[in-house]
Amino acid sequence: MFIPRPPRLSGSLDDKMRLALVQSLSYIYATGLTPRSFGARELDSALSEIAAHRILPGVFRRYYDMVFAAKDRRIIEAQTLFDEIVDLSSLRPSLSVLPYGDKRLGADAERYGRLLELGEDAPVLFTTPDPNLWSSFERTTAEALALIEDADSVLAEEFRSLVVQIIATVPSTMGATRDFDGASSFMLWGAIFINAARLRTPLGMVETLVHEAAHQVLFGHSHDDVLVENVIEDRFESPLRRDPRPMIGVFHATFVCARVHYALNRVKAVRKMDRAIIEDRLVEQRRLFDGGVETVRQYGMLTPRGAQILGAAQDYMADAA
Repeated sequence: MFIPRPPRLSGSLDDKMRLALVQSLSYIYATGLTPRSFGARELDSALSEIAAHRILPGVFRRYYDMVFAAKDRRIIEAQTLFDEIVDLSSLRPSLSVLPYGDKRLGADAERYGRLLELGEDAPVLFTTPDPNLWSSFERTTAEALALIEDADSVLAEEFRSLVVQIIATVPSTMGATRDFDGASSFMLWGAIFINAARLRTPLGMVETLVHEAAHQVLFGHSHDDVLVENVIEDRFESPLRRDPRPMIGVFHATFVCARVHYALNRVKAVRKMDRAIIEDRLVEQRRLFDGGVETVRQYGMLTPRGAQILGAAQDYMADAA
């Protein structure tokens, strides 16, 4: 539940997420929640593709948009989205690094932006990084991915099984007061967004990449069950945010701190030049983790799965140097 395992041997979280998508799409088609503009054979082919390989994060986003449209009786929109899911199912994406708004995202740029902001009607508060920022981001990300591979090939393999798109972005003028380091969403499985305006060393980028991938780990573990049962309206002190967060946010932050600690510990063995910096960061991640655990201990209402996941993180931190 905590130490990365080879996805090819243990079964990846991505496999489970895609299987859940296949089951839901089959149900939606069988019950006629959207009009049928294609036949069962076409659907079977698309579902086989989804079950067989990685898919674009935009497929997951379209699925949720389709469900919301069907619920609101926007039938034509729901049908169009279902058709797009079928059309996109045969694409076999590999890990890519790209700027937000890039032509490779196309219409998905606006679709992604709506999800990560304050609501469906809110303006998108981030935009495309300028060419210099993008060039630096692309170079640093490549170095960080190579460093993860060198430090822990299984962690690198897990990362590639969780993330399809690393998207560089910066706050727009409209969102200048709403800064961020990175972002991800359960409804955009496989995509992580990173603020390219925060210039990072390769080591700093390792922390950011592992941080966002750790959220994906928890998204995968919660695809069929909640991890905490606290009501979303309640707020608590979080180790990684100044503003109080829902308990699920505190839980995520606590787990993330342990995962970053794990990655830094692995990097320490191969990155001699940064040893002092890494030692300081390990101390800081442990401090943040301990604070998060204390908040969860006092106020968290964990499900059995949530308790198992946090317990595994605690076991690692107890044994880690």
